[in-house]
Amino acid sequence: MLSRHRNASLLISLLLALSACHQTRPANETTPVARGLRFVSHNPAFDMFFADLHEEQLSMLQLPEDERKVRKNLAQDLKIADNTATAMVLSERAKAIAQAVLAQGTALKLDIEGIDAVDEADTSAQMRVSGNLDGENLRFAEAITRAARAELKLLAHLNAKEQTLQRLAARASILEAETDRTFASDSKIEEAVHRNLSDARILIAIMDERRFDLAVDARRTVERLSSGVTTNPNLGLSNEPPLVTFVRPEPPKEHAPVRAKSGGGAAAPARGAASKSPPEASGQDFEP
Repeated sequence: MLSRHRNASLLISLLLALSACHQTRPANETTPVARGLRFVSHNPAFDMFFADLHEEQLSMLQLPEDERKVRKNLAQDLKIADNTATAMVLSERAKAIAQAVLAQGTALKLDIEGIDAVDEADTSAQMRVSGNLDGENLRFAEAITRAARAELKLLAHLNAKEQTLQRLAARASILEAETDRTFASDSKIEEAVHRNLSDARILIAIMDERRFDLAVDARRTVERLSSGVTTNPNLGLSNEPPLVTFVRPEPPKEHAPVRAKSGGGAAAPARGAASKSPPEASGQDFEP
């Protein structure tokens, strides 16, 4: 699992790991790729590859920060110190609150979908509710659901990045085979391309390792949240009553006076009076 320090300095760790692979190479021979720069060969096919590689390096910088923000926001909602907000701490705190909500007569179930998705549109997190949910309890359920959705979207992005890095590795291999022929007229640039491609393949492998660590973190967090806040795993199953969309309660409406029928019959509602409300469903789910 990546630590906060490693997350904050991901590019540095990538470059240090790459430099360690070339400890015998003089400093002035370090490639642009190994220094975190974009290498230019002045050949369109090769330069497109190195541009895409550099874009992935920059993208990797943002991903740990995205994950950190999700945990920080949830830690604030759960009143936990940010520096202690590990997946375990967050889930244990969420579990304790969910148990307190259950003691008040309200059961919860956090349904999550899309753990293995590569498109965030295929992910979903929904809190199912049986009982009353308002005030602090409502804010708690909303915070957990938001965090689960954010983690699932990040996880989908990381899953997709695995495929992106695999494609980059395949392109590097193809270009490596074409380097001698493409730069046959310039041995100096030919050597530079070979060395940058070699470092690129190492860097891709390192980035995929870091991507995997982040994906494990995100997956573990959302799974632990789901398990921790679920106090009735049967909510939403086929044998349960239909669930309705959660709506915040509205103030009671005033009813018009009732006029009695002549002859002692049953009382009839006056014109414009509110009709009788339908019976409440025994279960609810909601979208925060």
